[in-house]
Amino acid sequence: DDAPTLTATGTNGTFTENGSATPVFSGASVSTIETGQNITSLTFTVSGLVNGTSEKIIVDGTTITLTNGTGTTTTNGMTYNVTVSAGTATVVLTKPAGVSTANITSLVNGMTYQNTGDDLASGTRLATITQIVDSGSSTLPNVNTTTTSISSTITIAPVNDAPVATMTAANYSATE
Repeated sequence: DDAPTLTATGTNGTFTENGSATPVFSGASVSTIETGQNITSLTFTVSGLVNGTSEKIIVDGTTITLTNGTGTTTTNGMTYNVTVSAGTATVVLTKPAGVSTANITSLVNGMTYQNTGDDLASGTRLATITQIVDSGSSTLPNVNTTTTSISSTITIAPVNDAPVATMTAANYSATE
């Protein structure tokens, strides 16, 4: 069993406050090498996080908040586990039965980043695909895991919103 392969290009896009989610990767290609195998796990990180629950990654039809948590994606039913440490979220997507290489290719190409906050600090986020695992044997000399370092830098562009004044009617009384 040969290790799976994954190639992709980081889009290195810009997310503008209050704007649409920005694509993270494009041109992905995934292979298990051997026929009849699927992808059982994909791991990626997003670093530079500073806006808590406002920072999100849309993967496999699901908006994942980049805070500690778990869930299941909509499109391929993959379980996700997010752990955050020192401003870096590690997201592990798994499905024991596996997902086809065509679907994982679409998943990687469809990843987008968004920040729903309204007071963003300028800076960058770095999304990096770090590992892919196929359903083949892991007993030596077989290899079913590939470590990768495919990155995309997302530039955050804050918007200086117009000020808002809120006034309430004052209770005023006068006597003579």
